[in-house]
Amino acid sequence: MKNKSKDPITLNELIFEIRYKANPKILDLRGTWAEKISDVMELSEWRIIQNRLDIFDKSSKNRAFVGFNSAGFISNDVPTAHYFPDRTLKFLKFIMGLDGFNTPLQVDRIGVRQKSYTEFTKGFDELCSRYESRYLMMSEKLKTIMGAKLVDIGGSLNFNEKHGNFNTQSGPMKEDQAHQFLNIQGTLPEVGLYIDIDYWQKPHNIVSDEKLFDLISTFASESWAKHQKIIDLIFED
Repeated sequence: MKNKSKDPITLNELIFEIRYKANPKILDLRGTWAEKISDVMELSEWRIIQNRLDIFDKSSKNRAFVGFNSAGFISNDVPTAHYFPDRTLKFLKFIMGLDGFNTPLQVDRIGVRQKSYTEFTKGFDELCSRYESRYLMMSEKLKTIMGAKLVDIGGSLNFNEKHGNFNTQSGPMKEDQAHQFLNIQGTLPEVGLYIDIDYWQKPHNIVSDEKLFDLISTFASESWAKHQKIIDLIFED
């Protein structure tokens, strides 16, 4: 039965990106769009760089960007399943309504990626053991061949299903390693489970606005649910 006494600390980073047919007009419109996007998204800071416009808050927990061939939205410390898709759709719908953005888009790639690091308080060895026995299982023959104690483990598993493709990476980590995978400042739990799920499609075709909105919502909800199910599977006592 799952221990309900205390929820583990989970730190996360969610990323939406859409890549589309290059539109050079966007480079000329970045200055005009900067304050408009900043006001609508309530992100106080903005910066124009070589090929794109970046908009962000002072803590950089929420960041958006628009370029001549891509746009995206990134959030850290996302509190609920609905927060990220709601903010992402608000951003995308707004920029799609700007003069010069030109929709519907010819989409090369659309994706939603969620990375998380969830505290595990029973030690690194125990987390490795649970991960090996419940998620990325080693056969008894392999254990015999190796004839050694497992000290670390992690793996990539890539899938295709009705919603699209999703690539996964995961494994037990310690704080110093987790910092290399997550763009999060400050102290992290000493030991935790890292999960990275990247949902994507490559239409290479014109995609309607409504279809794009539906994909974002679906990718975000599926990724959030899978993260929680994997955590439950490995952490459950």
